[in-house]
Amino acid sequence: QIFPALFGEGSAISVLNKVLFNSMVVGPFLTLPTAYIVKSFIFKHSFLEAMSTYKNDVINHGLLKKFWSIWVPVQFLTFGVVPKHFRILFISVVSFFWLVIFSSISASHENKSQN
Repeated sequence: QIFPALFGEGSAISVLNKVLFNSMVVGPFLTLPTAYIVKSFIFKHSFLEAMSTYKNDVINHGLLKKFWSIWVPVQFLTFGVVPKHFRILFISVVSFFWLVIFSSISASHENKSQN
């Protein structure tokens, strides 16, 4: 209910604003770093190691490019086409495939350090 309150509903401009905010603010500054922090906590690494790994994956492994290439089109569909009662299902299906890609990116530096 936050996005409709912030950006409205129904218009192409509101869909564009939701997608831009989600892609440029929520993803890069909230959800992706949180995933790295949680993983770091689970594996008993420091916060600074988590942020360093995140920065490395963004710069050297194209994390944000891959994030945007999947989630920007998906968000346009979610906010502009998919009926509200199917949005959670739709996002869940796409999230499964994103997690496969995300896991391969976030684990790539671990595989190199073990070799």
